[in-house]
Amino acid sequence: MNDTTAVRSRMVRHVSIDSDQPYAEFRDAYETAVPAFDRLEAMGVVRSGAGWSGITALSDATAGSGLVNVFTFDPSPLMKLNGSTRGGVTYLAANIVRAERGFRVDPACFLYIPLRIMIAETEHGTGQISFDLPADLMAVFGRASLDEVGAGASNTLAALLKHLRVPVPAELHDRVTDPEIPAGASPVQAAPRPIPGTQ
Repeated sequence: MNDTTAVRSRMVRHVSIDSDQPYAEFRDAYETAVPAFDRLEAMGVVRSGAGWSGITALSDATAGSGLVNVFTFDPSPLMKLNGSTRGGVTYLAANIVRAERGFRVDPACFLYIPLRIMIAETEHGTGQISFDLPADLMAVFGRASLDEVGAGASNTLAALLKHLRVPVPAELHDRVTDPEIPAGASPVQAAPRPIPGTQ
């Protein structure tokens, strides 16, 4: 391996929480809390000359729970053509203003920003939310400033889970500053798993 290539291995914990709410209802609640990002509106702010303060104002107005959805992938209708009966949607969610701190340090950290979040229908018909812990994702870069970005993302996710009325795993609570977010029994599936291709 030459000095222009770096291969790093680390463990990432995966969080999976059953909302105990009907899938369609939970998905609707998530999409209300994390509204779609309007790219044209954002470009309008850029072209207006309002600068970064204009982007911050737009973010404050749209990211009510701290995140906006920049991309949605719903393969469910396609999968039903071959007999799959359950639903599942992948979202890419971000707060571009908060994430800018990471981009400034190392643009490569946007490999993990926006956050990848999955809402899946369980065999019982409830909605399950899952994601990888941001702190673990950012740890690969080995920089304290990016660890702080990961901690901030953990805090945002914890607040979102609280808003959606699902348990907040202790693994996120460790990074949370909101005293109203309960710690305690964690439904997290925290068995570490290696990142594919790093073994």
